Amino acid sequence: MVFRHFITITVSFLLSSGTEATSPVNVSVNVDAVPVAGRPEVILATCTTYRTKPAAEVSWNLGTLSDSVKVSTNTVKHLDRTFTVTSSLIATPTVQMNQQLVQCVIRHSAMKEQLEVDHKIIVHYPPKLVFVKAFKNHCNAEVYQCEADANPAATHFSWHSTHQTIPNDAIKTQGNKLYFLKLTSDLNGLYTCEASNEYGTGIGSLYWKKGEKTEDDHSEFFMPDVISYFLSFIKVPLGKLRN
Repeated sequence: MVFRHFITITVSFLLSSGTEATSPVNVSVNVDAVPVAGRPEVILATCTTYRTKPAAEVSWNLGTLSDSVKVSTNTVKHLDRTFTVTSSLIATPTVQMNQQLVQCVIRHSAMKEQLEVDHKIIVHYPPKLVFVKAFKNHCNAEVYQCEADANPAATHFSWHSTHQTIPNDAIKTQGNKLYFLKLTSDLNGLYTCEASNEYGTGIGSLYWKKGEKTEDDHSEFFMPDVISYFLSFIKVPLGKLRN
């Protein structure tokens, strides 16, 4: 997957002589590909100033990422004696980096004030936390919803149970929701939800017991090989109960 994000700012500034510069300052912050948590070191973002004279000074305000990100800066001199400066943030992407705000800071001798360009780091990751919670009453039914912390958001949900048999008219599944249509004790037991996006799958669980409505249940994250092992013990997929 290739993801490109550009922020371009154009600034006209005055030279020390008081005449307007013939070439404005062009600044861009871009990401060529979205970093994925757990994968090797990549460029998180690149800030570039184009064809300034003299060369602009480019740096970063990294906030909470100051100890986990490296900065690599490169300056190119063109034949017309202008300079293009690129500064890149390099790191091994983690879930904790997602949504962190950084600033590209540009300074130039002809600018009275430094220019600060905000950029939000985006990191993709598989479902890390999956949990099942009470959703709302649906007539005489109890409804539970499977939710996942994932980026991008989980798009596929499947439900399973340890029950040997479940009446088709007792339980219904619809996407990330589980409906108990008949509140009978023979439905007591463990129910699991698999939530998936393009990077992987996580599992959350609910232990349902008649008359004891659960607000939230514990959440767990499994790698694919562990998922296969876990599902080998589940004999009846609720997917068979879908209308």
